[in-house]
Amino acid sequence: MRQIDPDDEAAFDAFYGVLHETDVERWPNVSGWTRSEVHVMASADAAASRYDCLVARVGNATVGICLLERSQRDNTHELKLDIRVLPTHRRLGIGRALAGLAEQIGREDGRMTMCHICEVPTAQLPGHPSVPFAQSLGFASVQTGHVRHLSLPVPPERREQLWKEAHAASVGYRILTFTSPWPEEFLDDQCALWRRMSTDAPHGDEQHEEEVWDVARVEEMDAMLAAQGRSKLTAVAQHEASGRLVAYSELVVSKEQPAEAWQWATLVAREHRGHRLGMAVKLANLDYLRQQVPAATLVTTGNAQENAPMIAVNDMIGFQVVATGTFWRKQLAV
Repeated sequence: MRQIDPDDEAAFDAFYGVLHETDVERWPNVSGWTRSEVHVMASADAAASRYDCLVARVGNATVGICLLERSQRDNTHELKLDIRVLPTHRRLGIGRALAGLAEQIGREDGRMTMCHICEVPTAQLPGHPSVPFAQSLGFASVQTGHVRHLSLPVPPERREQLWKEAHAASVGYRILTFTSPWPEEFLDDQCALWRRMSTDAPHGDEQHEEEVWDVARVEEMDAMLAAQGRSKLTAVAQHEASGRLVAYSELVVSKEQPAEAWQWATLVAREHRGHRLGMAVKLANLDYLRQQVPAATLVTTGNAQENAPMIAVNDMIGFQVVATGTFWRKQLAV
């Protein structure tokens, strides 16, 4: 068990090989992370988050990995981890050993909790080993949710009806779309909305702190996305009376895999809810995606089970549940 340098090409190729193989095992019809996306993230000298790559080897073969993420500006009590072991080497203690090394690193860095979100496709749920594995390591489930897929294009009749309802309810708001970076005049609103997203969205984790978002962190994220070869499409709702942005929705697309889009955050400020703005920004961004990336045929999103308003919007648009996600957390003893 050891940590690797992501700039060691052979070691990182082996690390990514395990990540990719286990991605394909879980999602045979979805491309998952590209090598360049993971490498940029793991090798970045970023101020907001640090990523570490751990590997387990048998002989000269890498058979298990763990990707660690440590926030550097907020939530510094937390260590996020993603453990993967090749099917031929499971139930041999490799995953447990990787978790032990991750915990050691977390303790040495003063982290108080370890957490992971495990998404299991619906067809694989019966008897899936992730539950007993997590529980045996001392993790507890603190939140569940679902992964949903939307096949594109949205049927025209459904889209037109939903747009009609959204337009009728959102009088006094203007919908705008653009590709990141956000226009300079909206940077203050962007930071404010992203800070609110960190606390308003359900986390299943009372220990989660408000995230620190400022122009420097936004620029750092935009630079990382560009280096990864990803584009982020954004739709926002502007309150006409005040000029402030009060809702947004994001879609991310890899240039290497333009058929797949990933729904990132969608938020409506609490004081502006009840005007179908969530529906409006989602529909606007789907229209924008169709214009900017016509090759896109699939959108993936995730929702905590308690987020009933957003689930209702997704159901109306046509998203279908394809997996169950569990947020696991372990408290580290002082």
